[in-house]
Amino acid sequence: MKKIELEEIKREKFDFKENSVEIMDLDTLKRTYAETNPITLEPLKGIHHYQLIDRIAGMLNLHGIKYEIKEIFAAQNKDKNTPGVVIAPHIEKEFGKGAVEAHCLRRIYTTIQINDNEDDDSNTGLVIAYHQDGIQIAIGPNIKMCHNQCILSPERYVSTYGGASKVKDLEKLLNVVDDWLHNFDSQRQDDISVLQKMRTIMLTYRDVAELVGHLNFIRVGSDCHMTNDGKYPLSQGQISDFTEAYLRQYNKLLKAGDDTVMSLYEVYNLATTLYKPELMNIPTITTQNLAWTDMLINKFGLC
Repeated sequence: MKKIELEEIKREKFDFKENSVEIMDLDTLKRTYAETNPITLEPLKGIHHYQLIDRIAGMLNLHGIKYEIKEIFAAQNKDKNTPGVVIAPHIEKEFGKGAVEAHCLRRIYTTIQINDNEDDDSNTGLVIAYHQDGIQIAIGPNIKMCHNQCILSPERYVSTYGGASKVKDLEKLLNVVDDWLHNFDSQRQDDISVLQKMRTIMLTYRDVAELVGHLNFIRVGSDCHMTNDGKYPLSQGQISDFTEAYLRQYNKLLKAGDDTVMSLYEVYNLATTLYKPELMNIPTITTQNLAWTDMLINKFGLC
């Protein structure tokens, strides 16, 4: 995937009819139409999306952590009652058709890249998802070669809705993030240890086939409401994409006469490649990522 430079994504206009996802920088996001409660005039989630990014950037500054705010993704969705993108006609009339200023963006996803303690393989990604359901924040290694985000523990994820990680109060949510940053060095080492252990576990063709079967069992059980949380690592389409990616790599090694055994680390990243805002539904990116890790931790005893 081509690396996107922030200079390439400054926008004057959006076209969500042509593009399901638009990419921008923080300055562009700040120019969009900010949605508020019609009675209190306060942000619907207690904070606007751009304010949330600014708050977390300020926390990183206080902790003396080097970072870079990467590209910001905004997505449309098919929900007629709460669409991901709404255009304010009176603003569009003032600024022109498709103007950035006229767009109310309800589905936002971005990564703040942390460069402290980086190595040749990875730095750290602090991901923020802001959407109709609420706010999700997670932290973990970002694999440089493929820009794959890893979330390696439930303790590295917090949300304002759903599940055990739910924190309703915005300040409490930000306190969790502050704790991550306070303990950044030790948590970074713990995460790297998990990735290193993945590199030592080798998987044969049969092992991966068994893994694919397990993913299908989890997905079917969840869709049939036979499990409690309703979350799974990969959807049906993603399982097919994951299997195809594995088979392509397997056959490439086979034809070259190389060892076809792959490390768990390699197989793990075949799935995390799919967890991108331009490829899937923004609210499910972090939860599926974490579900994938949970499955592997339980199966291979990674922690």
